[in-house]
Amino acid sequence: MAERSNAAVLKTVDCHRSGGSNPSLSAKPIKAIALEGFFMPFYAYVLESESNGRRYYGSCEDLEIRMSEHNAGKVKSSRPYRPYRLLYSEIFETRSEAYARERFFKTINGYIYLKKIGVI
Repeated sequence: MAERSNAAVLKTVDCHRSGGSNPSLSAKPIKAIALEGFFMPFYAYVLESESNGRRYYGSCEDLEIRMSEHNAGKVKSSRPYRPYRLLYSEIFETRSEAYARERFFKTINGYIYLKKIGVI
């Protein structure tokens, strides 16, 4: 993974649009602000049901909110097995990396890895 700076740098980008059917879009240029170097973490996680020991593997953008959704019954696949406790989580720079790690956890190699590090 590439190292990123913690300092957020503002970058202004001109988004000129051609006329088209909406004249308001061509009337003036639109300024878009992008944050370079801003790190928004994504998580891959493993939950365990406190009622029957069933495990749930997932990925998300905000782990605290996602945990509250699981325990409040807002996630259909995990609703019958509530409450859940967090067994393990990893932080990633991109959503695709977190999702790939979630898929890895669901494989036999992922199971062996989690067992080897003492999570399950």
